Amino acid sequence: MIKKVKLFIDRYHLLAADDIVVAACSGGADSLALVHILCELRSSYAIRLIVAHVDHMIRGQEAAADSDFVAEFCRQRGLSCFRTKIDVPAFVEGSGRSTEDAARMLRYRYLRQVAAEAGGAKIATGHHLDDQAETVLLHLLRGAGADGLKGMQPYSEGVIRPLLGVTREEVEDYCRRQGLSPRLDSTNLQTDYLRNSIRLELFPYLEERYNPAIKASLCRTAAIIGDEHAYIRLAAQGVWQQVVKQGESPDSLLLDKPAFVRQHVALQRELFRMVVEKKQGHLRGISFYHVEKMIEMMLYGRVGSECLLPGGLLVRKTYAGLEIGAKPCKQSSCVWDNVPEILLEVPGVTVVAELGCIVHARFIKATVTDKNLESVVLDADQITPPLMIRTRLPGDRFTPAGMKNGSKKIKDFFIDAKVAREKRSRIPIVCDAEGILWVCGFRQAERARVTHHTQKFLQLTVERREEKDGTDNG
Repeated sequence: MIKKVKLFIDRYHLLAADDIVVAACSGGADSLALVHILCELRSSYAIRLIVAHVDHMIRGQEAAADSDFVAEFCRQRGLSCFRTKIDVPAFVEGSGRSTEDAARMLRYRYLRQVAAEAGGAKIATGHHLDDQAETVLLHLLRGAGADGLKGMQPYSEGVIRPLLGVTREEVEDYCRRQGLSPRLDSTNLQTDYLRNSIRLELFPYLEERYNPAIKASLCRTAAIIGDEHAYIRLAAQGVWQQVVKQGESPDSLLLDKPAFVRQHVALQRELFRMVVEKKQGHLRGISFYHVEKMIEMMLYGRVGSECLLPGGLLVRKTYAGLEIGAKPCKQSSCVWDNVPEILLEVPGVTVVAELGCIVHARFIKATVTDKNLESVVLDADQITPPLMIRTRLPGDRFTPAGMKNGSKKIKDFFIDAKVAREKRSRIPIVCDAEGILWVCGFRQAERARVTHHTQKFLQLTVERREEKDGTDNG
């Protein structure tokens, strides 16, 4: 397998002489094989290899043992090993993020810190072809565009993925042949996480019932879409100067309407995404819904109308086109149109592309003690179907959990919770036929709250799309 990995590295020019590489290592099979292979190849490329490990403080003594295992593995091979502990549960409680998203974000933050302190090192992760297939299917379920469906790239934003050309089976076989004894992360067996559910439940079902080679098919699709997206981006760059102009303010860019409407819709979508990326440095939170709304605003919007994009960029319709990054008018409300009610699958998984999230609904045997603002447990017998998700509506009221009498306007609730005005119209709200049950990420209602009389428990979890990278095995 080392030869196969080396060919992949050479094909995509992932390593060069004198590179410093920080290998993310959890102690699992993927990352252990990554470190072992890079250790074998370091003399061939004349690179300096160091290792970084993060204990997320989620699995207690099991995680601490993983950290000691990685440190000893590195010591035996003369590798420097940087280790840290990050209290992810505490961060989740204060941030409202899901545990999975928070762990990923904090892990990458530490890896980039180590890479910077090492002198601008590349970060290597143990992603392989099976991870790629999971990422593509996950993005497909979320309603992603070409940028998401192209999956993970061999190199992106300082991260290299040398194992992206081999399968999980090859990685595990390599570990056996080399006498490596990877650690097992017990959370990888919990199907509460969407990615685990896809790996452990959905893929086996698809392979058995529809296509035994579904993973290879998805990876080929990702490669094709990636190549085609690269071509579309080049074409968009070619017409950039014709379409994108300086806005009315120094900090804004203008999509010129006459030049914009002459472009194919694929180029229109890419140009809009490129302008947003140029203005705020990323596309987090920007979904197909936002892109299509902007095109609609360009073609049919009222001059002077405004709205805010996720991330805080203001878009204004002018006589000349769309100005992105404009300063708001005092009179404008600057909000998106309300997202209409979307029926939730209970039990099941509902993709809410308009809000960039996925809602998981499942019946459980008892309530959970884990404090997570992205998850709620309701008394199923106190719910009046159907269950729906939407954004706020004028006049919305609910009785927050703990309030025994009366109700509160959603507007006043957001003000008291210090929610920024531009974010209020993008917060998901779960309701049934009688009204609001949960303001996602903030507070559930008193109605349908679990009590000692509850016999049927319904857990709802909102998974938000936070990053483009998908997964991290490091």
